[in-house]
Amino acid sequence: MKKKTIYIFSLLMLLVLPSCSWLDVGSKSEVSFDEMFSTREGFYTTLSGIYISMGGEDLYGKNMPLYTMEPLTQQYTVSENETDRTKWVQFQYATDQGERTISAIWGTMYNTIVNCNVLIEQLRKPDLPAFEHGVPEVMLAEALALRAYMYFDLVRMFNDSWGVNPSSANVPYKTDFGFVIGSKVTTTELLDNLIADLTSAQSSLLEYDPIVTDAGYNDKYMAYDRTQRMNYYAVTALMARIEMYRQNYKEAYKHAMTVINDNRFRFINPEEIVETDIYGKELKVDRVFMPEMVFGLYTETILTTSRSTYEGLTQDFVKSDNCYEASDVRRNWIYTNPSAKNKINLIKYQRSQLAEDASKYKPSVVPMLKLGEMYLVAAECSLKDKTTGGNAVELLNRLKSERIVTELNRNASDDEIQKEITHEHICEFKGEGQLFFYYKRNNMASIDDGRYNGNVVVMKPENYTFPLPKYEQDFGYGSSK
Repeated sequence: MKKKTIYIFSLLMLLVLPSCSWLDVGSKSEVSFDEMFSTREGFYTTLSGIYISMGGEDLYGKNMPLYTMEPLTQQYTVSENETDRTKWVQFQYATDQGERTISAIWGTMYNTIVNCNVLIEQLRKPDLPAFEHGVPEVMLAEALALRAYMYFDLVRMFNDSWGVNPSSANVPYKTDFGFVIGSKVTTTELLDNLIADLTSAQSSLLEYDPIVTDAGYNDKYMAYDRTQRMNYYAVTALMARIEMYRQNYKEAYKHAMTVINDNRFRFINPEEIVETDIYGKELKVDRVFMPEMVFGLYTETILTTSRSTYEGLTQDFVKSDNCYEASDVRRNWIYTNPSAKNKINLIKYQRSQLAEDASKYKPSVVPMLKLGEMYLVAAECSLKDKTTGGNAVELLNRLKSERIVTELNRNASDDEIQKEITHEHICEFKGEGQLFFYYKRNNMASIDDGRYNGNVVVMKPENYTFPLPKYEQDFGYGSSK
């Protein structure tokens, strides 16, 4: 059995490692690790490489926020010329392109997780290079949290929903960088491990993260914009997301309210979104809503993905703008294109490619965790567990007020509140890859068909769970069945 397990992981490494030249985990000797991490530069390079890998097209620069996850929400039309993608939208995952996509996500995610494992082990050694006090603690916390972020997305894709089957065990848990693929654990066990890591990371960041302490550092790594790193509030927001998923509503509410109440982040003002001159020419643009970004992953890959698939004349279009009121500031994310027969483009990531226009835009980031989600988490927790002390209607209405849409009646029934939470998820996460996971978490038997006119798409339980990559199925890693 041991021999077989080693062989499986060796195959996995062969499949995914060619894309990662900066740290070829699995083929480096212990001596070369020692050499690489003998200076601070090796640690900087490794952690920066993890962020870069996450921002690539296999993960959060393409597949996770847009190309793969968004069509599953039924909010978009897909070109009929793309047969495999049409089947993907219908939850037929076993096409050639579907299998390639699933393998790319799985393989790159695990490759990046293994690189986190390498860095975590090195940062825990006693004989580190001469870092400024607090820097190794911040880097270790980030590595733990990034690993947890990826593991949780693997759970949301490949395991059954926790509310349906918390014993689902399709996601191997690996915390080293050896040739064994990892432990077979249930969703419950894996999420316990992730929360433990995040609790440790949160504690370190509370003490050392300059986004909390306002401490000045001379170390060059600490000069990065902390909202583009896995900062204290991002860790706290991820804990809220995970606790929400496993129906631990009190804890999820507590973490969400920590982010909300600390006032480090704010909702964008409407005049900040698009500023034009008297002729209508854009002078400043922020369609991603940067003031709300608890963690935005920097990636220019998202711009290419958006241009090629969502901003053109022939590819994916938003089916309808019916979910948005006329006054909704989120309408800035969509554009009715007369050149495309008035079809609706997603322009959330759109920007000019001219060098002279670069100063008009904020950094190119993908929303990973943001303020609006924390309000929705807190509202849903308040609805589902009355002992949290929160007021679901007040929390929803704060978000609605900032989006300039009609607020919910303060005497709304629980059913009306839940319906409005779903409505806000449809509106709030356009182009971010989160709506499908909301549907799955709630095990919804039917979902909006994208027209927001009362029509729905019936969902089968199997629609919500991706099959394992073919090479994992062939070697029989695991199944929850």
